[in-house]
Amino acid sequence: STESWRNAMRRRWGARRSGGVVVVVVVASSSSRVAQALAPSPWRRAWMGPHSRQSRVRLRAEDGGGPYGFHGFPVEGVVAFQGVEGAYSEQAAFQHFGPSIRTLPCASFEDVFEAVESGRAEFAMLPMENSQAGSINKSYDLLMDFDLRVHGETTLRVSHSLLALASEDGSPPVVTRVRSHPQALAQCENYLGAQGLAIEAGSDTAGSAREIAEQQLHGVGAICSKLAAARYGLQIVATGIEDNKFNFTRFFVLAKGVNPFPISNPKTSVTFAVSDKPGSLVAALQEFGRRNVNIIKLESRPRRRATSPGFNYIFYLDFQGHHADPDSAAALMGLLESCAFVKLLGTFEAGPTPKDLFAADASHDTPTLDPALMQI
Repeated sequence: STESWRNAMRRRWGARRSGGVVVVVVVASSSSRVAQALAPSPWRRAWMGPHSRQSRVRLRAEDGGGPYGFHGFPVEGVVAFQGVEGAYSEQAAFQHFGPSIRTLPCASFEDVFEAVESGRAEFAMLPMENSQAGSINKSYDLLMDFDLRVHGETTLRVSHSLLALASEDGSPPVVTRVRSHPQALAQCENYLGAQGLAIEAGSDTAGSAREIAEQQLHGVGAICSKLAAARYGLQIVATGIEDNKFNFTRFFVLAKGVNPFPISNPKTSVTFAVSDKPGSLVAALQEFGRRNVNIIKLESRPRRRATSPGFNYIFYLDFQGHHADPDSAAALMGLLESCAFVKLLGTFEAGPTPKDLFAADASHDTPTLDPALMQI
């Protein structure tokens, strides 16, 4: 059976754990059996949906994402994220899984991974890149340190709001200083300058809102999500205050084991290292190009556990398609045979693109500022 071949290939390939990294060693004579093991199974074909990606995004946007968010399926487990309640990562979790999930705030990215590995959480919501600030290097490094798999992705449009404590006498809040993560402050520089507000760097966005609520800091505002206003009972002074409306963060949904969820628009992520010789990277990428497999993203990171001094790089690659599709499987076989190591991070349902989200969001036209709520 297909499953028996999968188990046989795991033994034949000698998948082993070394320092938290799964290294796959391929045996040349096993190529045909590997291809058979990777062949699409009946359950995967049954999960192919009738709608295109554009129509699925439109249908989910029309009903507000549905009771299960963009994910579309109910989950009972806890979702871990880095930060405090009200963080954009928690907002991404609700967007992906729906409003009824339970979330677990974690102090660090390492804690997020450990929460899933220990069983305290079933899923992790991990930010990978921001359209303004670029890739989040720590996230990519930890994908090598832990054995969690990518089960999904979601893209969150980051819309900053200014929050403050309501005045004790019921009058509109007076804000003279603003506290937030330095990156959020930089992304709202034009608005802050126009309002003449002093800035204070905080630990993070939602953390700044929590500090204002807990310490009852009147006159101090926080730049964060609308979710934080609900979490900490703060008043929304202004919304959409970011300078660049094309501000998006892409998240990976991580979990243990193979992705069990339906996949109709597959995307696959892998990481690999090539030998230090001319043309080795080109040869690796040509495995995809010659089979018409579309590479969506290519990222390089220094290899922290290198065996020799100097800069040694590993590459993270996303491509369109399922790893079990014939062309994709053949490309991965070629990669396995030519690279120092290959790690399959996961195949998952491609999330909505920033273009899709921006087109569906009618709130991006102009910043919303209620003069009655803002007195400087």
